[in-house]
Amino acid sequence: MKHILLIDDDRTNASLIKILLEMDGFKVEIYPDLRQARKAITAETNAFVIDCNLALGDNGIDLLNEIREGLTAVAPDTPVIVTSGDDRRSIEAERSGATQFLLKPYSPSKLSNELTKLTSS
Repeated sequence: MKHILLIDDDRTNASLIKILLEMDGFKVEIYPDLRQARKAITAETNAFVIDCNLALGDNGIDLLNEIREGLTAVAPDTPVIVTSGDDRRSIEAERSGATQFLLKPYSPSKLSNELTKLTSS
């Protein structure tokens, strides 16, 4: 079972995404801010779904940068899907090394399909 960290402070959206991804066979943990997410990262984490705008004024791109710089317990090339309600954030996400950017609201099936492709190796 692939282990996904979903970092999003929108409880309703995150809970729905978690349920739908779990129905597709993923193990999903939700964290609303970077402090909690950083503590949860282990070598068994297979992918991330990170929102740009988080609780406590956090920017999800900061965690993406830490992952890409090898500052976390996962490999620097671990898949990271960045989400935002502002399509202008896609440029920042791309420059920071996001595997993919999804504009909110996105289709949960699209997210699941992308995670399946990204974690199938």
